[in-house]
Amino acid sequence: MKKVIQVGIGGFGSTWLEILKNDSQVNIIAIVDVAEENLKKAKEMMGTTEINYYSNHLEAFEQEEADIAVVITPPQTHKQIAIDALENNLHVFMEKPLAHTKAEADSLNQLAQQYENHVVVSQNYRYRPEIQAMKQAVEQQIVGPIEYAEWNFQRASKFGGWRDNYQEIIIEDMSIHHFDLLRYVLGKNADTVYAKSMRPSWSWFKGNPTASVLIDMEGILVNYFASWVTSAPETSWNGECKLYGEKGVIALTNDKATIIKPNGEEQVLPVPEMEVVDRAYSINELIAAIEENRVPDNVISDNIYSFHIVSACLESIKLKKEIDLREAF
Repeated sequence: MKKVIQVGIGGFGSTWLEILKNDSQVNIIAIVDVAEENLKKAKEMMGTTEINYYSNHLEAFEQEEADIAVVITPPQTHKQIAIDALENNLHVFMEKPLAHTKAEADSLNQLAQQYENHVVVSQNYRYRPEIQAMKQAVEQQIVGPIEYAEWNFQRASKFGGWRDNYQEIIIEDMSIHHFDLLRYVLGKNADTVYAKSMRPSWSWFKGNPTASVLIDMEGILVNYFASWVTSAPETSWNGECKLYGEKGVIALTNDKATIIKPNGEEQVLPVPEMEVVDRAYSINELIAAIEENRVPDNVISDNIYSFHIVSACLESIKLKKEIDLREAF
């Protein structure tokens, strides 16, 4: 069991608190938030006097003897909180994206290499049975090597707060999940990216919530489209995708992974049994890595490649040209 300090419990952070509270491998010893009302809610959720509450994360890191800092705060705060945690001999587990800008992400990635403790990013979509089924099918080349792919994501999501002020909200806050899944499932990194975005007239976001991206992933051409203000039926949070090989298509529709053969015959892929999934698996992967003295699957040095796709998209939208990630990007 690992001792955990959770930093940030407002909104999404409260759902993480519930996950950690029910995890047999986790012992929450302290909770941090700058808002007193959030701390009050956390006290009600936990229902115990054995947890200490702080408004300053550095004070908690210095006074508590913990193993992991779980950081569920806006991306702009991630770098400093992570560094403070590392300086106090804590492993760092943070929500995506790992930072707000490419410069902050690259700097944190470089700094993290100087410490023995891990910095990991919760790319929880990896740890869903349907995604694992797709990954296994790709690795086994059931339809042959994948040569091109489509990924489509459609939601109508209203959040409020800091997300509403992002210029490229869909790319900056959501698409990281799908870019990471592409890397994870295909086992490839992005070579080039060309992106365009727009704001539909009915959008409730101030920035652009709809984007189209062409990605060359080491020779695999990917056509990615996403919108957070769709007027069509919504996809799941995974989105829908088709991975094309010579012998057919590996598809994900309504979170069901299938093989579609050239004659139209459809075959459901076997789904692996998983004791824990999604976010719970993500934190348990870090815990397992600590206990087994190995590098976690979702370590920052891997996640930086997913984040760089986001950064390349933003650069492409700004400059209106294709960005080559293999150059000095």
